[in-house]
Amino acid sequence: MNKIIQWGCNCLISLGYTLKNNIPGNVKNTPWSYVIRFETSQGYIYLKHTPEQLALEAAIIHILQDQFQARVPTLIAHNPELNCFLMKDAGRSLREMLKKNFNEALFFKAIDQFTSVQLATADHIEVFLNIGVPDWRLDKLPGLYWELLSQKELIADGLSEMELNKLHALFPEVLNVCQKLSDYSIRSSIVQPDFNDNNTLIDEISQTITMIDLGEIVISHPFFSLLNCLEQIKKHHGFTEDEKKYSRIKDACLRNHIKMYSKEYLLDAFIIAEKIWPIYKALSHYRLMLACGKEKMISFQPGRLSHFLKEFMEIFVNPAQIMR
Repeated sequence: MNKIIQWGCNCLISLGYTLKNNIPGNVKNTPWSYVIRFETSQGYIYLKHTPEQLALEAAIIHILQDQFQARVPTLIAHNPELNCFLMKDAGRSLREMLKKNFNEALFFKAIDQFTSVQLATADHIEVFLNIGVPDWRLDKLPGLYWELLSQKELIADGLSEMELNKLHALFPEVLNVCQKLSDYSIRSSIVQPDFNDNNTLIDEISQTITMIDLGEIVISHPFFSLLNCLEQIKKHHGFTEDEKKYSRIKDACLRNHIKMYSKEYLLDAFIIAEKIWPIYKALSHYRLMLACGKEKMISFQPGRLSHFLKEFMEIFVNPAQIMR
């Protein structure tokens, strides 16, 4: 990583920044994302590095900013050879703020901003496909699922032969659910696999909200991002599905779609999307395994891939697990 840090230092100096400290601070260090922070004369500047197979983020940010006026990080330099880029500070995690005081209006603003971008990109998905963003539209998911089941890493990650056979037997259900969801004609768009309040930054002075962590975007069903948002709210804020707060957040996730469909129609589609969502999560994790190294990911997050597939099996064993 020394070469990447040196590039960041040299780049900032050449752009007129004065470094207040030659040693950057560590922000994040996972197999799929290495982020450090430089303290400069013009505020904090962040450097992000990813494995080569995930190095689409800078290109995605440029498209979202230039063609869709989305509030995404401001890039100041990009090094495609080192798979890294520099970006300006955009504030602190919205989750930090919501942990202290859950401001519903602020969170609804973040959801509205994200879903508005999803809807805006739905008519232009070829722009993303052309730069290599994966195509995981509903007609592609069954084939991707079948291909995933052939991987020996499933056994290494804690899936038994019997469970693998059950997953093969569920292939007709995958086809059926994907077709049912397709029948609702909700357009495919960009899907951020980990859209949540922690991957949303807020400038405390301007209250500007910025979407981050965009390198793993795919083209698929927009509800997959929203399902993740709701899951993270339950996990990190302790909300339960029978709470009014939770229901209002779920309504906020669907609000921009209600301009085109009835709420009842969307809620029905949402339930169907949840049935296939574990497959999407499994594919997202397997994508990380391919990019970062299968053994490294199994060591870093053991059992995660098999967990998502077991979650999928559980849905058909116990349909009551689906949110209502």
